[in-house]
Amino acid sequence: MQLRVAVVGAGSMGWNHLRVLQELEDSVQLVAVAETNPSALQRAVQRFHIAGYSDYRQMLDEQRPELVAVVVPTHLHCEVAAFALDLGLNVLVEKPLTSTVEEAEALIELARQRDVRLAVGHIERFNPAVTEVKRRLNAGTLGRIFHLHARRIGPFPPRIRDVGVTLDLASHEIDTMRYLVDAEISQVSAQIQQHIHRTCEDLLLGLLRFSNDALGVLDVNWLTPTKVRELTITGEKGMFLLNYLTQDVFFYENDYSPTSWDALRSLTGVSEGTMIRLKVQKAEPLRREYEDVIRSIMSDSSPSVSGEDGLAVLKVVQQLLASALANNGLLSQAQEPHTLPEEADRSPTAGSSTSLSHQQGPNEQVLPRRMASPSSLTLPQRHEEHPSTLRGS
Repeated sequence: MQLRVAVVGAGSMGWNHLRVLQELEDSVQLVAVAETNPSALQRAVQRFHIAGYSDYRQMLDEQRPELVAVVVPTHLHCEVAAFALDLGLNVLVEKPLTSTVEEAEALIELARQRDVRLAVGHIERFNPAVTEVKRRLNAGTLGRIFHLHARRIGPFPPRIRDVGVTLDLASHEIDTMRYLVDAEISQVSAQIQQHIHRTCEDLLLGLLRFSNDALGVLDVNWLTPTKVRELTITGEKGMFLLNYLTQDVFFYENDYSPTSWDALRSLTGVSEGTMIRLKVQKAEPLRREYEDVIRSIMSDSSPSVSGEDGLAVLKVVQQLLASALANNGLLSQAQEPHTLPEEADRSPTAGSSTSLSHQQGPNEQVLPRRMASPSSLTLPQRHEEHPSTLRGS
């Protein structure tokens, strides 16, 4: 049996979703794509031989797919996902789930009311290196976990204009750490800076304390000229070093062997033991993510990364930004901000400007309102007439 799937958004990430879905031809029938950028839409239709729409509402009303992939800018996630859920369609939303905690809670409640699946694309959960480390942690290879340190750094991606590094990049690490530690985050502290992004922070240093007393360090920025995606997990019996990009995992074992060297006899602790490169069966995480979502729909079970998982990450993001403000890690306007390209290639409204509201902070610092708590949240309603463009939130 094939699952009918449609994609909203044919930018760079949307293209990856379309490609993987077509490769899953045994279990998936890719039926349509919605994209308001005419050239991107034409390219997708010609490449994948599917129906194309300039308006996602019309596509969903006419096609009624069994799964909708929402691959649009973050500030539009709630609008698109809510429309699909309200039709009774299962939804996979690219991470982060939404821009705010309130939007995420509304989507989760709507999915519950309509009795459909809501999955969130925290793709590192499906990275073979991560799943291998998780398997070994469950087997007790590391013993008690003491400390996790994530480095997710690299150059600024011009296509990201509506969010900062905390929501866009650190959310990967927050979800991965929760998954590996199997505990919730009870306390956070953070510092942020803004250097080249127009409206949001582009550097985050964060500290997380988990309910089991493990500590997590977030070193995240869009300022580094080389791309690094690494995570270390230190525990009683040694340390795992995980490379997200190469999907390599190394285990550095603690050595408690006695020594005859007098200078070391008085010292207690660990010494360097054997380093092992673990065998990892490499695979594309996005494909594994779709296989998981499809399995959850077919078996009427919860996906591995649920709406509640996405909500938990958003709450931590909100706490990190609040901590940064309390610690005077405030956003400041760059004196001469770089001019960013106007085209956001992952957006179905590519070519249009993104409008973010701001509030004034201490010392006249400009702070984003994206994570602020609105007094009420109104989900988008279905339209009888289908506009040709996707309106921003």
